[in-house]
Amino acid sequence: MVRHLARTNIRKLITTIAALAMAGGLSGCKEPDFGPKRADYKIAHSAVYHPDVKRGSPAATQPESTTQPADFQFGQGPAGIPILFVNGEAVTVPEILEPIYDDLARRAQSLTPEAYRDYLVRRVAEQIGIEISRVMIYQEARQNLPDKADEVFSREADKLISDVIHNRFGGVRARYEAHLKTIGLTTAEMKERAKRQLMVSQYLRERFKPLIQNPTRSELLAYYQAHKADFSTSPRAEMFLIEIPLEAELGMELSKATSEQIAAARERALAHIRRAREELESDVPFADVARQYSRGLQAARGGTIGEISPGAMTQRYARPAEVLFTLEEGQISEPIETPEAVFLVKCGKKTPAHQASFEESQSQIIDKLMDERSDELQRQYIMDLEKKASISRRAEFMLAVLNAAPRPAQYENSSARRP
Repeated sequence: MVRHLARTNIRKLITTIAALAMAGGLSGCKEPDFGPKRADYKIAHSAVYHPDVKRGSPAATQPESTTQPADFQFGQGPAGIPILFVNGEAVTVPEILEPIYDDLARRAQSLTPEAYRDYLVRRVAEQIGIEISRVMIYQEARQNLPDKADEVFSREADKLISDVIHNRFGGVRARYEAHLKTIGLTTAEMKERAKRQLMVSQYLRERFKPLIQNPTRSELLAYYQAHKADFSTSPRAEMFLIEIPLEAELGMELSKATSEQIAAARERALAHIRRAREELESDVPFADVARQYSRGLQAARGGTIGEISPGAMTQRYARPAEVLFTLEEGQISEPIETPEAVFLVKCGKKTPAHQASFEESQSQIIDKLMDERSDELQRQYIMDLEKKASISRRAEFMLAVLNAAPRPAQYENSSARRP
């Protein structure tokens, strides 16, 4: 039982709260006027996080009813309120942005401003919901876990941060610390956040472990019959390819060549392909022939493409892939002509389609059903916590986060960017 719960992604489970919040699920929460309770309140109010507001006066805000995320536009106020209190515990702009900043920065450069704005609003709303959930669950967890657990979580948090440094920052701690500095967080704060997340995960496992019953055989069978396609695999075949693009023979783009030039290039390509096939029939290894003749995909690696399934390759390679599945293992095709190239295909190992039996699928189904039951229990638990929670002016806090997020290129002059 613990194995199933431990594997569950806690982030996925508590993301539910974000959807509830966006749909108005938090509108019933009490909204007392909390005062600042952490030193980083001052940091959260700095101009770095509110580039559209002059700092000669207190942070600009508007009443809750006029500061909805739908009104947010890049480069415009209001800046919102840069701190949120969940049952009196502070959540700041940097804490929301840190996990998602890199993703937002990439999206800001790759999406249109309109598409990025929509993505930003959804992503920030989700992350705020996740953080609210984490805080609420942590407040419950710290009352129920033994004091000695803190030491264990502290060691695990160190390991977790080491993994982050290795995976995201090439193992260079100084780069990690510089990253935190640019968004107003310290290593000590990040360790505390990691400890809390570990504590939340452990608390959820222990809380719901006794409540999750193993599914019955009839339930497993009903699920298998309703989702039979999920337990089947497509046929696969190992592909080896020799390709001669016509443009390689022409020395120019096809669009710039005459029909006569293209026809002559095709004849030369076919002649090369036929000579390559003759060598293959003389038992010359395919890799050697591909390195000599191929001028396309994976030529330097002996034409090895790897295993593919039907429909996996498109455009210029769709026809060679289609021919591949008509061949037997070890068989070499006849020359394959397409408008752009001439090919030879060799079929390596073939794996037929497979429909897993109910017996083969039971373990996977058990995992799936138990994860679903865990999700539902935790979703209901979070909703119950919401009903009792005091959450300060969420919409204005969301505006503060939106104003601090990376912006499309045309807004960079007015946005707060990382050094």
